[in-house]
Amino acid sequence: MQISIRSQLIAGTAAVVGASAIAMTPVTQANLALPDLQLPSAAHVSLAGFDSPLSELLGTVSNFNQWMLSADNTTAGYTDLGGLVSAGGVTIAKAGYQFNAVGLLPQVINDRLPIITQLGYNGAASLESTMNAVTTMALIASEAVWNLPGAFVTATQQALSGDIPGAIATLQNAIVTPFVDAASVALASGSYMLDNAVARGTALLDAVPALVNLVVQGSVGQAQVLAGSFSAVVQNVITGITNGNAEETWNAAVDGFLGKNGVPGTILNLTVGAGVQVDAATVVPSVRGMIQAAVHGVADALSQTGSAPPVPPPASAVQSPSASALRVAAVQESSPADEGGAGASNGSPGSGNGASAGDNSGGTHAKSESTKSGAKHGVGGSKRAAAKASADKSAD
Repeated sequence: MQISIRSQLIAGTAAVVGASAIAMTPVTQANLALPDLQLPSAAHVSLAGFDSPLSELLGTVSNFNQWMLSADNTTAGYTDLGGLVSAGGVTIAKAGYQFNAVGLLPQVINDRLPIITQLGYNGAASLESTMNAVTTMALIASEAVWNLPGAFVTATQQALSGDIPGAIATLQNAIVTPFVDAASVALASGSYMLDNAVARGTALLDAVPALVNLVVQGSVGQAQVLAGSFSAVVQNVITGITNGNAEETWNAAVDGFLGKNGVPGTILNLTVGAGVQVDAATVVPSVRGMIQAAVHGVADALSQTGSAPPVPPPASAVQSPSASALRVAAVQESSPADEGGAGASNGSPGSGNGASAGDNSGGTHAKSESTKSGAKHGVGGSKRAAAKASADKSAD
């Protein structure tokens, strides 16, 4: 009985001591059998194959800046921004839609507001013609009033000498002819204004149908191009999803909806850009291109002129000798003739009738010459003719 109890105590004590020894033993790396974990490196998780949305958006902004501010007008300046893909397309944009710079702001500066500029030119030309007409008529009136007393004296002398037709012709040249000349100048001024108005109005009416057709067809073409661009982007995204390729899907969406070669780029080309070239000979115009074509079309119509010429400036009164000077010179030159005429008159009673007939013919001739000279040379011609006729009459 004692032996069995002692053996159980010994066995329990040994178990407790063994367990304590195991618990007190330090744990080292050699005692663990952990698996070798392989963590992916940074190169394995890089997004280099995925396009940056911000970069694509900045590229679109850069194109917008060029379309607004670039003064370049070379073929490469247009084709590098998309839309136009060949030199032929650039030629169509320049000739058909009046592009002279990539940027909208340089374009406006180069054009110098065509319609307003042309209206300014037209107004200046019309005002110049009108003022020339007013000045010429005023000069005609001034000369008529100035020469009227001398014409009355001459006509009185002619009447007292028995030359009634000559006196009437002198008064007619002094009073009626200036009114006729002034009326002719006023008629020429009015004809110039009316002729130009008709020519420009006709040109505008002819240009309107073409401009309306351009706007309608251009708008339809723009809608088709924009719808085609959006459809192409959606199709590319669907293709990437179908292929199970995340990178392809991502790039198709980012490039298509944010990039300069996607929908935003197409919108730029169709608004402030030069349009979209669909084939070698066809360019769908942008909104800017249609506006430029319309503006230049209206300006060209307003630049048309009629067949009637403007009224030229009047002949300077300083350049033409005055009627009084011509009259004095004529009297001095005709003095010897007067002496001979007086002798002839004393010797032959019939010579007075001959002088009277000569005066009549001279008066008629002076009148016709005055009318022609006034029509061709302005006031100076009529002044000289009237003065010469008056001088001849005074000498007789």
